[in-house]
Amino acid sequence: MRIDLVFPVLPPTLDGIGDHTARLAAALAPHATVRVCTAQAEAAPLPSVRVQTAFSCPPRRGVLALPAAIRARPPDWLLLQFNQFSYGRWGLNPFVPVALFRIRRHCPGTRLAVLFHEDFLPATSWRNAVMTTWQRAQFWALGRLADHVLFSIAPWARQYRSWFPNTPVGHLPVGSNIPRVDADRAAVREQLGLSADALVLGVFGSLHESRLLAHIRAAARAVADAANEAVLLYIGPHGSGFRRAMSGLPTHDAGALPGPAVSRYFRAMDVYLAPFVDGASTRRGSLMTGLQHGRPTVSTVGPLTDPVLRRANEDALSLAPAEDPAAFARRARRLCENAARRAEMGMAGRRLYEQRFAFDQIAERLLAVLREVPSA
Repeated sequence: MRIDLVFPVLPPTLDGIGDHTARLAAALAPHATVRVCTAQAEAAPLPSVRVQTAFSCPPRRGVLALPAAIRARPPDWLLLQFNQFSYGRWGLNPFVPVALFRIRRHCPGTRLAVLFHEDFLPATSWRNAVMTTWQRAQFWALGRLADHVLFSIAPWARQYRSWFPNTPVGHLPVGSNIPRVDADRAAVREQLGLSADALVLGVFGSLHESRLLAHIRAAARAVADAANEAVLLYIGPHGSGFRRAMSGLPTHDAGALPGPAVSRYFRAMDVYLAPFVDGASTRRGSLMTGLQHGRPTVSTVGPLTDPVLRRANEDALSLAPAEDPAAFARRARRLCENAARRAEMGMAGRRLYEQRFAFDQIAERLLAVLREVPSA
């Protein structure tokens, strides 16, 4: 099988979906002939994967160069990785559906799949109400052009199935973009200047409106009340904002780090805090990193939480209601007070990740899905 993946950027550019594209391509490569079509002029090489600069973005019209690259070497499947804001400012690029339409017209043997990593902005303000108008239209047009529609979370697959009544609709989760490396916990703590006896609460990733900082503050205060020494360890690009939000609490800002260093620093954590306003879900790469590293994870349950994570609650991770910081804090404190429970949950989380969310598992699932779709 020949598979092309399409996304504007790849590593070394810092972009979660770009990382996902590269890792998925590498995981597919042992089982298929894989090419990644990108707009990035200089991308990091991928083992056994051809990387081709096939279009430009910006400008928006640059994506119209993609059909020519596909016509020159038509794959069996083309998988478009899609996030509205990855293809144009304000999430506007009407040329992406046009490009897919031209590929469908000129390459009748190529089947099209779209993996939606986001849907569209909710109309929560006049600005969002304007932007969601064209984002909904693009979303609908791309899904209608596809032979298979995939979503990064199961709730969206259920919610939008009726939008594409004649097209198979499925769920394909994301994995962790961090390579897991071995490291000695004591040595990492010494490097960070953290006491061997301190309870370390980890936080990882960008700070944005989906992050529930009040939950993290509540958890840190609850743990500090019960422990002789408790420290918040933040790994990410927004250290100054995190320190301001956690004012008065012991905080260690590790900064933005390359993947192997992130993996090493996860070893220093006792409990990983990953609350989200819409709940833990299988599109959250930072959540997956905690499970991947076997860190007992406290997160939230909300409208976008996948059934697989709901079923794993109190086994592979601990989920509190997204609207209840006190419940989140209680769960974090209980874990910090019970080392044996932390070890059990960490091992269960690692098993869940390896069975469902590791990239080799995601690649196998994608191949199975594509093989089930009848020929174009």
